Amino acid sequence: MSSLTRRQFLKSSGGLVAASLLLPYQRIYNSVLSRIQEALHHVYVARNGTPVSNVQEVVALAGGIQNFVDFDDVVVLKPNGQWPLQGYTHTECLKALIDVVLSRPGGFGGEVIVIEHVHRTESEALNGNYCWNMSPGANRVNNWPDMNYFEMVAYYHNQGYNNVNAIPLFDVGQSGAWVATTNPASLPAGKHGWVRTTYTTTANGRTVRLSHPILRSSYSGKLIDLQNGVWESGSYTGQQVRLMILPTLNNHGSFNNEDYAGPTSAIKSHLGIVEFAGDSGVDLHQVGYSPQQPDAVGESVGQLITKVISPTFYLTCAEYTGYRSRTNPTAAHTRTVGLCTDPVTLDYWMCKYVMYPCATSQTFMNPDNDNNLRKTLLGAHGMGVGTLDEAEIVLHQVDLQPFKRSYLPIIRQHP
Repeated sequence: MSSLTRRQFLKSSGGLVAASLLLPYQRIYNSVLSRIQEALHHVYVARNGTPVSNVQEVVALAGGIQNFVDFDDVVVLKPNGQWPLQGYTHTECLKALIDVVLSRPGGFGGEVIVIEHVHRTESEALNGNYCWNMSPGANRVNNWPDMNYFEMVAYYHNQGYNNVNAIPLFDVGQSGAWVATTNPASLPAGKHGWVRTTYTTTANGRTVRLSHPILRSSYSGKLIDLQNGVWESGSYTGQQVRLMILPTLNNHGSFNNEDYAGPTSAIKSHLGIVEFAGDSGVDLHQVGYSPQQPDAVGESVGQLITKVISPTFYLTCAEYTGYRSRTNPTAAHTRTVGLCTDPVTLDYWMCKYVMYPCATSQTFMNPDNDNNLRKTLLGAHGMGVGTLDEAEIVLHQVDLQPFKRSYLPIIRQHP
């Protein structure tokens, strides 16, 4: 090996000295960069594929299902199910996410439970007008004609996947299977339960009834507490519950008419995961919609997801977008699925870039305008949820058009 010349030594040692002087600044830079990255809100979007490929690709963009679900987790999926046509979450999108979970790299030994509360009595909720037993034909226009939710569960059982099940939610008094409880230990045998709490909003000073369900698994016999985890034999097991919410993307009102909610998607989907019954205060629908004060709804949802339940992610299934209404058969075939870990950022992006372009005359679909949508989002944002500032959003988007598969550039990159 040849020896270093004096010039080479001085040059290399000077570089080492310079590097050592810069090291503290590099550490400061890395620390600041880390904080910036933590403050960003990532939205993952797949467009123009099938419902199955869109769901697969958007989860892959977000790091894969193993980034969200461990081997023995209990995955609880909450779609929207209260209306026919595009008004209920596209069944094929829902099934696609179940398949992604079951195909988790490293395996999956947990269970999947589909839940939804359509706020009807048991006999009404299980008839052919709601997601569980949605009748074929006209009710499945702009949705998947092959299966409703119960048929989907039966399909999995026929394939040997008995760990995929469904539990319709009901208020106490709507079904004998549901009671009020305080914790899993106090839940009577054979029952599901609601743990009730309240919150007084700053938006209008009204007290809202919030709650979370404790589910009794028909597969494992365990109690699935959406707040605290899995309970068995008198204690929590350490198994985690991963709640994933799958909203639709629709106009809650009518064409060119903004109602009290405006567009309905991720934020409003929380009305189907709480109980409305109770003695104190008002329910989550009444707190800001009767009379109209959408920011109170947003604030209440913010309280729910920061203090009561902790959804893993939101997957907006906009195979069809009901820009006229939830049940008008004239809907846009938008072929889009969006994923985000918070509902404010996702609703902001999906409403602005998927729903609003369907009918730009409906300015209440644009969350940059002063409308009920924005007031709702700001209410939740004020509780520390998401962002309405595009400078804080990083968009990851893939276009799956046949013969034109391309990963679109990230819209905003930070150093």
